[in-house]
Amino acid sequence: MARTLMQAPHDVALGAPRGVATGGAPLLLQRSDGDFIDAVLDEITTAEGRARLLATRAAARTQRQVLKLLQPIQRQHHLAVLEAWCDTPGTPRVDPARVESAGLVVRRVRRAGSATEEGWMRSRGRLRGWLPVARIGGAARDPASQLRLHSGHTGVADIDHELVQLALQREDTLLDEHVVPMFVAPPGVCKAAGKTVYYGLVPTVSSELAETAPVFDEANTFGPESADFRNHLVQALRGEAMDLPLDGETLHPAWTEAAELATTVRPTGVSIDHWNQLRLGGGARTGLQRLLRLLRQLDGEFNAFAGTSPVAQALRQQLAAIALPLKLRVGETVARTVSAEAFLRQAVQVLVQRDEQASRPEMPARWPALPSHQAQALRLALSRAVAERFVQLNPAPGRFDDANAQYVVRAFVRLKPECGCPARIVWSEATEPFVIAPWFEGSGAPPVRINLPDITEPGLLRSLKPNVSFTVPPALQNLLSGNPKDLMEGKKPPDGGITIGWICSFSIPIITLCAFIVLSIFLSLFDLIFKWMAFIKICIPFPKRGE
Repeated sequence: MARTLMQAPHDVALGAPRGVATGGAPLLLQRSDGDFIDAVLDEITTAEGRARLLATRAAARTQRQVLKLLQPIQRQHHLAVLEAWCDTPGTPRVDPARVESAGLVVRRVRRAGSATEEGWMRSRGRLRGWLPVARIGGAARDPASQLRLHSGHTGVADIDHELVQLALQREDTLLDEHVVPMFVAPPGVCKAAGKTVYYGLVPTVSSELAETAPVFDEANTFGPESADFRNHLVQALRGEAMDLPLDGETLHPAWTEAAELATTVRPTGVSIDHWNQLRLGGGARTGLQRLLRLLRQLDGEFNAFAGTSPVAQALRQQLAAIALPLKLRVGETVARTVSAEAFLRQAVQVLVQRDEQASRPEMPARWPALPSHQAQALRLALSRAVAERFVQLNPAPGRFDDANAQYVVRAFVRLKPECGCPARIVWSEATEPFVIAPWFEGSGAPPVRINLPDITEPGLLRSLKPNVSFTVPPALQNLLSGNPKDLMEGKKPPDGGITIGWICSFSIPIITLCAFIVLSIFLSLFDLIFKWMAFIKICIPFPKRGE
């Protein structure tokens, strides 16, 4: 009886389409044409077309010569093109019927001596964000958890069941890496090109947000004892002594305006004596500005007084342990103090929030220098508070939020079982690392043109009917109905007595025209500072079209 020998399947190689580029990584193209996929498939079928295809290879670079990909908002798209061939003599093209599926992954690259890749992962219905690919077994493992889970089956049902149950006890077993599908070129294209070609869009923008908290100080360069963190703090929060202005006086909300605005008009509510000290050149002006920075740091950056978390409470405890001496009054011999927490809480309400109804505390004489252990404990509490504040304001990291991150693309094909061998996955090499350009960066694409109305045209204004409406609440209508001069001077107009809401309709073309005029004015003004007009504005004449 004759025996049929099963021949082991030969290896499959992946890389850039041969005859277009070299290398084992996908070819990254940058296209701005409208129907770019059909154009690419057409170009790859001829020698002349392949030359044009190579000319569209992604080539933009940063000043550090790092490859740079652009975003769709910049009217540029990136396509990964891959060829699969048999790694045997003659290197024939792979029969697409052997391929179960194909795809690509975009991985973030971390460089710490050696490159470490991270994949955009999800697991058990949660988006886990960027995680090292080592968590799924390495860069060459299948990105799909179910395929990894069943890849090691023995063929014995009971043993395979126990192996699966054991694997499911590990947290990372069901991690799935995000995959972008790649599509095989139509048979006619593959035949004309003499290649089995796959293509897929490379994503450079995403609205996905990870469900894990972002890391505040990933590089560990902004800790409580770091130079950057200490230098950022106002000297009092570093634990150093600091004089306080107008000691012994009762705080007034108008002090903020007097100390920060370059005005020669004394604000309402500020006494002549205080005005002389807070105006330009006054002896208390710098000190109050420093105190305002301290208050804004505590209130805004550290959420010291509105926070209810254990971290915020720990910070308030550190502030409460600091005693601020008060100025001795006439006839007093016993020193008075106030806790820093109580004074700063009230000072925020008066000077930062400008609350006219808030209790107005007395200004202490100075902030004392703290013992080293107390200063260190205060900085630690501040560091924890700002890390918590960061998480509150950035609750979920986006996929491409890190402007300095670098990425690579890897492509793969999943081969069907053949010759008695199980299904397997074959990976390409990684592309050269690249960054994603910010949305505001120019891409070289033609600018979008917007036609403005000619307001001198007879009858035009009558034709520009209102086509957008705003619902205006009474309080805002009262504000807008006041004296424009008062608004320019920062004065709140008196209550106009309007108690009903309003619906105000406008013409969008007129709004656009007004915005263009205001933009032109401010561009010219800011050009005195930034010297940017030669780069951001180009105006050219064009002839009037015939009737």
